[in-house]
Amino acid sequence: MFGPASLQRLSLPEEFTLLSYGENGRVPNSAQTAAGCAAAELGELALRRRLLVRPSKTRKMGLEIYRLRGEIELRSSTSDLSNTPGTGLTWADDLLSALRARTATLASRPLTVTRWLRERGREALALHTAALTERGVLRHTPGALLTRTRHHPDPVLRTALLNGVRAVRAEQVPLDEHMLFLCDLLDGAGLTKDFGLTLTRPQRLERARGIGAAGALPETLRDTSTVLGFSLPGREGRTITIGD
Repeated sequence: MFGPASLQRLSLPEEFTLLSYGENGRVPNSAQTAAGCAAAELGELALRRRLLVRPSKTRKMGLEIYRLRGEIELRSSTSDLSNTPGTGLTWADDLLSALRARTATLASRPLTVTRWLRERGREALALHTAALTERGVLRHTPGALLTRTRHHPDPVLRTALLNGVRAVRAEQVPLDEHMLFLCDLLDGAGLTKDFGLTLTRPQRLERARGIGAAGALPETLRDTSTVLGFSLPGREGRTITIGD
């Protein structure tokens, strides 16, 4: 049975994980879902102003060219990152520590999003799947001889999340920072196709440019969200063009 914990506010990676599991208790593509979960973790930290992703941008004939080799940049209000107050989320604080350590090992080389997603993906998906299962948001069904383990999402909470995305797409409610990241991640993972909420590539690029509702959101967050969404495996090409 799903418990009252289902009604608690979920973090961005928890929302992404919950929506990734279908009614059959499985994810459509484990590698893509794992990368998306790791990207959602970075997104949560970006929303909390703990990091941003700097895309490689150039201009050509009045167009902005995004080369999707986004670099992860840790942010802090203090010069000593080790003394920065915690986020209040154990996994997020652990992740920040891991990112600091990983950045230190690279010395002068930047830590790119694609590299981090490859390293972190499986661990991120397992972590948040286990956490949601423990809280009753996912219901675990053990695998048998010829069947795999499944995790069935809380239908009420899943529907509520989807309705939130639909409301944003229909412009019934404003697009806020959190929904920007969630929508970009769902689009990047191809999940919106299953939900009948797909945006075309030009529409996604307009959102990245800040056209329409996204124009009220900070450019640094739009850049971070755009790169995270387009960095998931299975996307066609690694370069996008955004005009003025």
